[in-house]
Amino acid sequence: MSSDLILRNGIALMGEELREKPFGSLVVRQGVITEVTAEQVPADGTPEVELRGAFVLPGLIDCHVHFDLAAHAAPFLHWDRAPFVRSITCFHNGLLALRAGITSVRDLGSVDRMTLDYAGQVNSGELLGPRVVAAGRPITMTGGHCADYGRIANGADDVRLAVREQLAAGAGVVKLMATGGISSPGNPGLPQLGISELAAGIEEAHKAGVLVAAHAHAPQGITNAIAAGVDTIEHAAFAEDDNYKQMIDAGVTLVPTVTALNPIAPGLGIPAATVEKSLKARETYRANTAKAIAAGVRIAAGTDAGTAFNPIGGLLDELMMYVDRGMTATEALRAATVTAGTLVRRAGEDAPVGVLAVGARADLLVAERDPRKGLEVLRRPVGVVVGGRSVDLGWVERTLAEVTPVLVEPPA
Repeated sequence: MSSDLILRNGIALMGEELREKPFGSLVVRQGVITEVTAEQVPADGTPEVELRGAFVLPGLIDCHVHFDLAAHAAPFLHWDRAPFVRSITCFHNGLLALRAGITSVRDLGSVDRMTLDYAGQVNSGELLGPRVVAAGRPITMTGGHCADYGRIANGADDVRLAVREQLAAGAGVVKLMATGGISSPGNPGLPQLGISELAAGIEEAHKAGVLVAAHAHAPQGITNAIAAGVDTIEHAAFAEDDNYKQMIDAGVTLVPTVTALNPIAPGLGIPAATVEKSLKARETYRANTAKAIAAGVRIAAGTDAGTAFNPIGGLLDELMMYVDRGMTATEALRAATVTAGTLVRRAGEDAPVGVLAVGARADLLVAERDPRKGLEVLRRPVGVVVGGRSVDLGWVERTLAEVTPVLVEPPA
């Protein structure tokens, strides 16, 4: 499929501020935007799409997903399934993302190198899907969050080695566990990897030009991760006011994933401990996300998709929750494009991601109306471009119908 394209007669939301610019031609060459002009660039055999006044914005970015999970009631059991089914899961989730206008994702943890392999196929252009920056295995302490599936590391030297292992396997981001979790046994408020361990891992990743995400729900773990030099805090369900100031002062980005707890309820087959912790945390989590927005913390959108009843493609609901808690629609869009784009640049990559500008990567979303005046228009995009390739959304729908039955509920 060609990575050259000409879009005709639309309205572009340009630059970091998503400013409106009508155009006659938006030209893409080799996957990069080369021209946005009022003129009608002469036809030269390049594939063309007539937009008839539709809006074009950067493709959405989900900064926290698990692409080889299938959003089952007990999601991590999916990692015990056959490699074929898990590989189909990645392919399936990629198509779900594209259907929702998500053109880049940051995968923050798998049991092995499955998503790294998937990322390699997609990012090389061999397979259609959203651009992927993947972490490989999350790094955790003995008995820590995701210890059953992550790379267990104890002490600074072991954490450093664990990071090197993920980088050698092709990781484009590193995931460290700074506190307990809601979806695994134990107290999500307790700190886990300590400052010296976190700092060693972060130093090793930064040497390679790779950013580091810290799973951190509660005050001490958040403080530890920021003191160690982390780039993003994931979740922050139980954060306190001092944590928001720390994030701002250190230039750390928060990825809330607040909607991940919305589907959790008793009687659905979700493990009882996860239900109990989720219901206890949910309102605090929502209130604290509102506090982070009010405090001016830099926020990038993410969903934790793949977890229980939280399928890939729900990014719009996360954005709408940000709006409900104080953002404007434009600010929420920036959280899923411009700001998120700073987190999914791969080491050595030149073209900006998450922004519509000359020289930027041509990951684009087409909407019938101006999403700055109402995000709901993004529920079903009318066009998606990934790396300059116009996605056949009809083919995506038909293929999803074929592969979805493979992803049946795993055995308890």
